[in-house]
Amino acid sequence: MPAETRGSVFQTSNGFGVRWPEAGKRPQRTGFRTKTEARRWFAANVESRLRTGSPSSEITFDAFGDLFLGRHGATVAPATKATLTERLASSRKEFGTWTLRELENAAADVAEWRAGLSDSSRYRLTSALRQALGAAVRWRYIDRNPAAEAGRNPQPRSKELQVLEPEQVDALEAELGPVYGPLVVVACETGLRPEEWVALERRDVDRRDHALAVQRKFANGRLTPYTKTSRSQRRVPLTTRAVDALEALPPRLDTAVVFPAVEGGYIGLDTWRTREWYPALEAAGIEQRGPYSMRHTFATEALAASISTFELSRLMGTSIAMIDRHYGHLTRDAEESMRSRLEAKSRRSGVYLASEAKDSE
Repeated sequence: MPAETRGSVFQTSNGFGVRWPEAGKRPQRTGFRTKTEARRWFAANVESRLRTGSPSSEITFDAFGDLFLGRHGATVAPATKATLTERLASSRKEFGTWTLRELENAAADVAEWRAGLSDSSRYRLTSALRQALGAAVRWRYIDRNPAAEAGRNPQPRSKELQVLEPEQVDALEAELGPVYGPLVVVACETGLRPEEWVALERRDVDRRDHALAVQRKFANGRLTPYTKTSRSQRRVPLTTRAVDALEALPPRLDTAVVFPAVEGGYIGLDTWRTREWYPALEAAGIEQRGPYSMRHTFATEALAASISTFELSRLMGTSIAMIDRHYGHLTRDAEESMRSRLEAKSRRSGVYLASEAKDSE
């Protein structure tokens, strides 16, 4: 019997009491002489009510999918909910008529379903199923997550990164003109995500200390501030070239946005990509790629300049694990450089030790 339907008996200064979780609260009753008396009162007055309202594993997975998207979807951005809805469609089609009780013991069936997915979709669709059934476990509908028990769900290898060479950055700066040309330079010199440089405002630029404050993003028509606990909120140092690019921007009094749309508001990335970015790539003779290539360019150059993965994760507002996943091969390519620096450090230490030994004689 689950602990919450038994209640939790505790000792008081003059006897015993019992408490239990219900409707998001934790009511209690005290004044009992013994633990047995407390448990008997709970069984007679509360237990049946809790059992009646407890989650049922007889709910179908399709019905639970609606429940999950309703509860979890209320806590995330609309775009995130839409993505999760799309990724759950395959598992709901396969297991929608199964009850959670049936699905709980069907790790082998889940593994068979996962094996039939394409290499390009397997990780995403399995992750969505694991997330939904993980919620079912947390909410006490079931005790085990069959999607987790079906085995590992390894991420696919990252695609080869497309970066911009220095001469390509120069060419794009020229092709995109006085407003969006500097944008390319700043993005390549800071590693900001597209939704972050779209949301930049003049107040975010510290011209005295040559730094940029990343405090918000603009995506899917919504401006979202980063919280103070988010690693995405950060300060990024500005190189001389980035400062010069910002200084070269034409002044506008009708907007606070650093890289505004024609009307002065925030750039719509989909429109900008089609109308500005792709034509500039074609004009510069550069193979088509997304604006994210500017962020990849920054990471590649930073690692080549011996910036550590820890420092790079801070600069880019992401985790060390994500840096290693996307750019780990570049770190390994730099092993010879790191080895040389460690050897130099060892040699210096040897000189110091030898010198100290000589002085002590």
